[in-house]
Amino acid sequence: MLEKLREEVRKRMSKKRYIHTLGVEEKAAELAKRYGSDEKKCRIAAILHDVAKEMQMDKMKDICQKNFSNELSKEDMEINEILHGFAGCVIAKNEFGITDEDILNGIKYHTVGKRGLSLLGRIIYIADGIEKNRDYPAVDEIRKEVEKDLNKGIILEIDKKIEYLTDRKRKIHKNTEDMCKWLKEETA
Repeated sequence: MLEKLREEVRKRMSKKRYIHTLGVEEKAAELAKRYGSDEKKCRIAAILHDVAKEMQMDKMKDICQKNFSNELSKEDMEINEILHGFAGCVIAKNEFGITDEDILNGIKYHTVGKRGLSLLGRIIYIADGIEKNRDYPAVDEIRKEVEKDLNKGIILEIDKKIEYLTDRKRKIHKNTEDMCKWLKEETA
């Protein structure tokens, strides 16, 4: 099943995006073993997390308006980084037959997070940001923190993301801030 999913996903994305996807799968499997999540489910969510990333924006918007109009703001509907996870969740369900809500939520919230996100969801969220092909300021620091404590590593990643977006006067999604607050409460 995993090989078939990889092959189908490979057909839908650029070589660079596919290499990233394999990196996310590898990191998600490693974190699943480390933190006691279901490795196969983490692999499935990782393989499918960017299935909609290179889809035309109009198609993504259409999928999201039909399925998530109550959850996404007008501003959200203009941001690929937000929409592709939501659209990917629908594609995973409708085209790949994925019915496991944990996997679907892992795909859906992999860029914005969510208060109360499951272990699998948090693994996909952070694996996307720290897989071996990622290279940005603080990525090594975040990787080290994730090795010690998953939630504290995610908090560090969100703090760095907020700093980055604030410096560029870009929107911080409410889910991301909410997840960070929740994780800080959980680790206090």
